[in-house]
Amino acid sequence: RPVGALNRYHKELDVSRLAGGADALKVLIETYAGHGPTPSRKPYVLPGADPIPPAPPVQRTFEGLWLAEWNEQTYQLWLDATTVRGLANALPDDSLRRIRLEKALMDVTALVDPEADRETFDKAVPAARLVLAALLTDRNGPTMPEMFCFGHAHLDVAWLWPLAQTFRKTGATFSTALSLMKQYPEYRFLQSQAQLYEYARRHYPDIFDGIRRAVRRGQWIPDGAMWVEPDTNIAGGEALIRQFLYGKRFFREQFGIDSEVCWLPDVFGYNGNLPQIMLGCGVKYFSTAKIFWNLYGGTTFPYETFIWEGIDGSEILAHFHRNYNAETHPEVIAGRWSDCVHKDGTDKFLLPFGYGDGGGGPTRDHLEYLRREGDLEGLPRTRQCSPREFFAELEKSAPPTDRYVGELYYEFHRGTYTSQARTKRGNRKGEFALREAEMWSASAAILRGRKVPRERLEKAWKSLLLNQFHDILPGSSIGRVYEEAEALYEEILAECGEIASTARRAVAPGRGGWTVW
Repeated sequence: RPVGALNRYHKELDVSRLAGGADALKVLIETYAGHGPTPSRKPYVLPGADPIPPAPPVQRTFEGLWLAEWNEQTYQLWLDATTVRGLANALPDDSLRRIRLEKALMDVTALVDPEADRETFDKAVPAARLVLAALLTDRNGPTMPEMFCFGHAHLDVAWLWPLAQTFRKTGATFSTALSLMKQYPEYRFLQSQAQLYEYARRHYPDIFDGIRRAVRRGQWIPDGAMWVEPDTNIAGGEALIRQFLYGKRFFREQFGIDSEVCWLPDVFGYNGNLPQIMLGCGVKYFSTAKIFWNLYGGTTFPYETFIWEGIDGSEILAHFHRNYNAETHPEVIAGRWSDCVHKDGTDKFLLPFGYGDGGGGPTRDHLEYLRREGDLEGLPRTRQCSPREFFAELEKSAPPTDRYVGELYYEFHRGTYTSQARTKRGNRKGEFALREAEMWSASAAILRGRKVPRERLEKAWKSLLLNQFHDILPGSSIGRVYEEAEALYEEILAECGEIASTARRAVAPGRGGWTVW
């Protein structure tokens, strides 16, 4: 059973918690070797050149693990000291608060000698923590911005790995989150994609049961409203509606949650009729980070919080949070306010924290920093809550007056309308084939009393929606992802063709010559 992950960010696993008092513990280590080099930032590819270098004989080398004794008090002192150091760095050089913070750090170095013997070192740690504790209890005045924080593990359904690896990423990421919730009752964690929950339900039922219990406790946040986090420029309007239909239905049936937040942190731009579709599907709020990522210059979006007006006049409350893989150490918390482009527009900000893109999520460090920060003098206030709570408070206390009309165009990711043309063609053919299958099935039901094959149609729709994920349909994944996507389109077309043909024969028996586009 998955109990956690070890990777470049999650470097240790507390086996004493897993053993439950047993004298021995069996550990199975599962690793992923990769599928060759995955360059993701080539400026151009010349005609005839191979954009992907050949895979070397060995892609990954396992160099072993170490069983170590964990010194919790020293870990806590390290966190105290790095919090004080980070806070000092975020303050002006001549700030009295900074001067006192730096003096306290100097006093700690006089108390704790890292070269001393273990007994002497351990005795010095509590005294050093007392020196810093006095400064970590100082509180802010009334005029400080507020960061609404929650754990997050953006997990691309496919990108530099195929779908088969996503199953395992889901197990590792979700089990890590559940483990941290046992240690930190205040921890709140968001996972937005219904497809990933379905993977967990199918492959890791124990983890899925744990998620349900965490949802009831209020620690796990199942919100996002869509089946996956899809491309919204190439996908058709009906497909976007189905993303909401199947996503919201899953959250409601599995967790009793009516999802109202459209959470698309990494999608490559947002079409101008999305507010209309959102409102029609019962979704009131929208958030992304991507529009601010003008990495090589370009237009800086003018607001963090605003009313997004669609091309038909529909209005959605929107907030851009800048980074869906955020750290929580003091310099990041302070920097979020410093980077704000519209400081008189709002004093409340979303801060999703934790490692992502490939999943993983937060570590203990993220949560320990937040415990120290809370209302720490010199930093914006922090508290853990859900995006929905954030938007509800915005509506109540600080509703925005700024407005943006039409498409939210993302300037950085170019070429997403033209790369992987076969995949894009398969998507559109799949959308048309599903329309035909549903139209003829509905006609046969009305005219001939024939039962609509709902389960088959829903399975085909979910396969299409999966392929609309924002690193599949736009064309930014590795080659194997597209081989699998094109095979899935063939299955969708075959299934829809058979459903439509059967329904047509029921409507007009004996007629021939039917043609499907």
